[in-house]
Amino acid sequence: MSVILKEIVSDRGDAGTTLQGNICPRFDFCDFFSGHTRASGWFSDRFGKPRRHFCGDFYGHFDSGRFVLDEKLFYSDEVVEARRWVITVTDDGVFKAESDSLLNGAKGVVNGNQLLMTYAMSVKISHDKSWNLDMEDLMILQPDGSLHNITHVHKWGIRIGTVSAQYLHHNGDKLCVDDSTGALKAFSSPQVSSRLSSVRAQAVSQ
Repeated sequence: MSVILKEIVSDRGDAGTTLQGNICPRFDFCDFFSGHTRASGWFSDRFGKPRRHFCGDFYGHFDSGRFVLDEKLFYSDEVVEARRWVITVTDDGVFKAESDSLLNGAKGVVNGNQLLMTYAMSVKISHDKSWNLDMEDLMILQPDGSLHNITHVHKWGIRIGTVSAQYLHHNGDKLCVDDSTGALKAFSSPQVSSRLSSVRAQAVSQ
């Protein structure tokens, strides 16, 4: 658990409930991610240069008292990832998650309009290669109801970059992929969209 997370866990005050003097809504993770959510973001290297863009489709629901979040990520380098998160959040804000991609689960705490969590995860960096990476993940629910995310990514204890993302809750009409045609809508470039749609078709057939 990171030093920052320890400080937040040990001091459950009102830190994070206000932003620039404006009262922020309390972040209810399960409520926000219930149903369809779309993510849009990118990975920047440690020098700040964007390296990978991605679009993510999420669908969340409760099953036997636990929150299940299905995630599918489509990267601009044609890599596709899919994983399922199983999540519990206690009344006092303790956050825990399990996934087949997580090495030892994720632990965090919801404090006001923020969720801070740490975890180690296997991430695909190419079609045939994955790295085990350590993440420090901060989600912030803005006063306008939008959700923003910044993740510091480490390997062997060295920060290799940062993931920045924002999330949009929708009713199923803003998916990264058109379910009726299988076409990828996430990237405006026809060449990128065509290649990624082909990759998705191969992944579905496997």
